[in-house]
Amino acid sequence: MAIGGNEKMTVIQTYPKVTIIILHLKDIQCLVDCITSLNKITYHNYSIIIVNNGCKNMTLLGALAPISQHITKVIDTEKNLSFAEGNNVGIRQALRDQAEYMLLLNDDTEVAPDFLTTLVNAAEACPDAGMLGPKIYRFNEPNKVWFAGAHFNPETCMVTATGYDHVDQTEDALTVRSDYITGCALLVKRKTIEKIGMLDERFFLYWEDVDWGLRCSKAGLKNLIVPSSHIWHKISVSSGGIDSLIRAYHKTRSHLLIARLYVPKALCKLQRKFFRDITWLLFKSSEPNRIKKTMAYCLAIMDYHSGKIGRGPHWLWMNK
Repeated sequence: MAIGGNEKMTVIQTYPKVTIIILHLKDIQCLVDCITSLNKITYHNYSIIIVNNGCKNMTLLGALAPISQHITKVIDTEKNLSFAEGNNVGIRQALRDQAEYMLLLNDDTEVAPDFLTTLVNAAEACPDAGMLGPKIYRFNEPNKVWFAGAHFNPETCMVTATGYDHVDQTEDALTVRSDYITGCALLVKRKTIEKIGMLDERFFLYWEDVDWGLRCSKAGLKNLIVPSSHIWHKISVSSGGIDSLIRAYHKTRSHLLIARLYVPKALCKLQRKFFRDITWLLFKSSEPNRIKKTMAYCLAIMDYHSGKIGRGPHWLWMNK
């Protein structure tokens, strides 16, 4: 599944039905900004499903309807489900609504006007494409790449991102192969879901998109980045930031799960790496939150071995 193979594409201008699924946690302003940017897109045959993933203020969510005529449904999950489970709620509704494509979109993103038209054109022109994604930039550094594809190493169970944190370079390629598409912005064909299933709900946060992409490739379908489709991401708003305890716990636990599923021979080496990281954090780091973060890492490893799935301990979410 080497990354870097360019796909040739003839643009086909069609407008199949797309359902945009936005998983919302709590930052209503981010959601409003996201929907406001969607109001300006050039693609017209789309609807928006908002999955309210535990936000208590349904009054504010109800007030979103006048912002966009494309919002067809707000689904209240009544509690904070996982990224996978929450998006699956939206996917099931989109399948019932006969959508031909589903776009998973973070609520902390803003989009370019032509991003969806460009993605759908690429999808329609590539019958063997299973999932597609735009080039994603940092919102606060709009020329810096956050995601433009990635390679999953089948020996080490590590991921290498393409161009991460680099200033953007012009690309001539219409599409570029990737081993997975980030769930931040992921266009998936209906036939792909019918073939490989939905997101694996054993992953509460992190690595669920890697798993989905690997399953897509295993089914003989391609994961494609479309470099001329652009969005901007406000990094890790939903999980409390890049250094949050939530991220430390769930990324570690999910990484061990993905290793067990795809690279079991790498499990021992991966755990040794985590223990080295924990030792450094505890004894050499000057990070003020290092004790709690050490606890989060250790608990993630213990919970993985005990088979725990679902949301991590309550105290993690109280210290976002």
